[in-house]
Amino acid sequence: MGLVLLGGCTVPSIDEIMAEGSASIEINYTPSFKAGCIVMLAEDGANAANFVVQRFTGGELTRQEPPLVWRVVRREGWSSRAKVNITAYERACNEKEVDRAELDVELSAKKYTVSLVTPDEDGDGYVAKNGDKGGTDCDDSGPNAAKMFPGNVEVCDDIDNNCVGGVDEGLPKETLYRDADGDGMGTGEAVQRCLPVMGWSRRTGDCNDSNREINPDAQEVCDEVDNNCVGGVDEGFDKNWYVDADGDGAVSEASLVVQCQRPAGYMHRPPNLAFDCRDDQAFNTPGKTEICDNRDNNCDGVADEGFTGKGDSCTNQTCTGTMVCTQAGTALECSAKPPKLFYPDADADGDGDGSSSAAAATVCEGQTIPQGHVENLHTDCDDADPSTKPGAPELCDAIDNNCDGVTDDGLVCNGTLKRVYDYHLTSANQGWKTVSMGANGYPVWIAGTGGKLAVKRGPGQRFESFSFGDPVEPAPVDGSLPVHAQNCGNHDWMVSWVDSQGRVFLGGLGGWITLHNGDPNLYCGPGTTPPRTGNTPSLDITGMVGFEVGGATHIYMTDVGGRLIRWTLGGPITVLSDPGAGAVELYGLHGLTENLLLAAGGTVGGTAGRLRAYTGGGTTVVPHTASALASSDFATAVWMGAEDRACAVGEAGQAWRWDGGTTWTRGALPAGTDDFSSVVMRYDRANPLSPVNGQCYMVDLNSSRKLRRWTPFGWAKGMELPTFANRPMRDIAMNPTGSEFWIVGDEGRVYHYPEP
Repeated sequence: MGLVLLGGCTVPSIDEIMAEGSASIEINYTPSFKAGCIVMLAEDGANAANFVVQRFTGGELTRQEPPLVWRVVRREGWSSRAKVNITAYERACNEKEVDRAELDVELSAKKYTVSLVTPDEDGDGYVAKNGDKGGTDCDDSGPNAAKMFPGNVEVCDDIDNNCVGGVDEGLPKETLYRDADGDGMGTGEAVQRCLPVMGWSRRTGDCNDSNREINPDAQEVCDEVDNNCVGGVDEGFDKNWYVDADGDGAVSEASLVVQCQRPAGYMHRPPNLAFDCRDDQAFNTPGKTEICDNRDNNCDGVADEGFTGKGDSCTNQTCTGTMVCTQAGTALECSAKPPKLFYPDADADGDGDGSSSAAAATVCEGQTIPQGHVENLHTDCDDADPSTKPGAPELCDAIDNNCDGVTDDGLVCNGTLKRVYDYHLTSANQGWKTVSMGANGYPVWIAGTGGKLAVKRGPGQRFESFSFGDPVEPAPVDGSLPVHAQNCGNHDWMVSWVDSQGRVFLGGLGGWITLHNGDPNLYCGPGTTPPRTGNTPSLDITGMVGFEVGGATHIYMTDVGGRLIRWTLGGPITVLSDPGAGAVELYGLHGLTENLLLAAGGTVGGTAGRLRAYTGGGTTVVPHTASALASSDFATAVWMGAEDRACAVGEAGQAWRWDGGTTWTRGALPAGTDDFSSVVMRYDRANPLSPVNGQCYMVDLNSSRKLRRWTPFGWAKGMELPTFANRPMRDIAMNPTGSEFWIVGDEGRVYHYPEP
């Protein structure tokens, strides 16, 4: 808020001000006006003798910001009007008038406003000129304005310090040169002028007047600059830097960098040493001794001079190469390394075939390694069985898994592979044709021709006889129970299956099927045949597998007429598939679920249908392809180990493997076989990565005494059956892990692993 001034001879009271007339005048002026004077004069409009004057000087203006407010109060004897003059003066109230304002005012509580132009921007106390008004300052706002005002002392600075209209007047002049960088050396054209404090020099010759470090008196340093103005740069300094990348003392000419400061990793070229010919290798240095290492060690432009014969052809056993430098570099040797030996590893267990007949493949460096071979190691005693090799864990399976020459060593397997001599088994008139095991291994039922039937209810027990025609006398001498009278009649039983209750289902020649529950007091039943076609006789039952689902038991069977038959226990016997008389013969059946059954046999007089699948509960036939030695050859048995794994066997020693499609792969014929009669697949479905999975065990009709094994990798070592196994073997049953199995054959032959 501006200062309020009252005009009058004495200061009236507030009541007097309010009682009498007055006028309020707001006086605006340039804010930079601090060193001048403002005079305010009020005269009575009717009598000029009545007046009042108020002065406001620099000391007061310094403490004040515009506007000033002056209240003119009507005094006794004054008229109601007044004439007001407001004048601004430069520096003092008696100096030059800067600006003026005149007003006629009514003393009746009215307000008035005036403005005075009084700039002093440079604060030197002098107001800028403003036409016929204003002050005397010749420069009030320029960069040197504070140095330019009337009465100032003129100095040598190219400025009109005293505002007389001239520059540096009255000062002595001499010959000078422009010295912009202030280093005492000037340059350019000489001029006559006074000598200022800075910016000019009496000396000339500066080659760079924008840098005070460059002048004729400066000392030359290495900085890519002509410091001393002699016309050269960095004279007397070695600015050539090189890299010695391999650290052999000789530098690379190509690495040259020209500069003052030493770059990181660079050095000056050593005196009297040629440039390095290979700065990426310390083996190549001018003057170094040449050795044989395929390098120009001495940098003479030639590698390995003095080593005659290098590069000539040579051989190392069966591998060819060229003569090359030795590792020490002092001589030559053949580049070919001795061949490596690779042995067949058919089962891919990492250990090659250890048999004497296994020939090693010699492989020179760079040659392709034969597929299915491993280097050097060849101690596998059975290269078709991935569960056997030195160091493999021994299993209870009647096989020498760790190749130490002993079967099942270090384990308690409860027995070995032996013939079972129980009283009711060994008669020469007992032609055993089928054997079946309960889900947990027991009971074991065996059956055969002439109504022969026996059961072993558990480990450590002897077989009981339910055979037709077995004599009651004499009584067994080995502790076996006497013959049970409740037999299943004089039928030739060929196939069997045991349910979860331990009951055995039987099928045989003439289409006879029956069930025996093992109760000595009950006869078996129902003792019937499947439905016939017209008046044709019932056909031999050749395959059987059962399923227990939802409280129902379904027995699926095949017959020699190619039919698929379902016997629902307690319900009907239904023919699910019938190819017609004389078209197809089936000899084996197996499956893991009712939705997929596999059957073995063949078409009569044809080349197709040796193997087929039944889906949808046996209602749909899916023919499979399986090649054979002759078109008349039949498949005789089949076994599924997993949903997409199965083996089948047939006449003339033929075997097929299935991987889930519709085409079966026939394996190579094993040596010394006849017609295969039965097959099982060893497959531990609880352990899908087990190396024993997919191994197929099979028996045949000759007298070789062999239990043959066919793995996914070929024919593994067979097991020698004990003495007196020189009769046709008819059937084999095995648990999934192969830790227990039974084999039956003609003339009372029964074999078991593990048998105490």
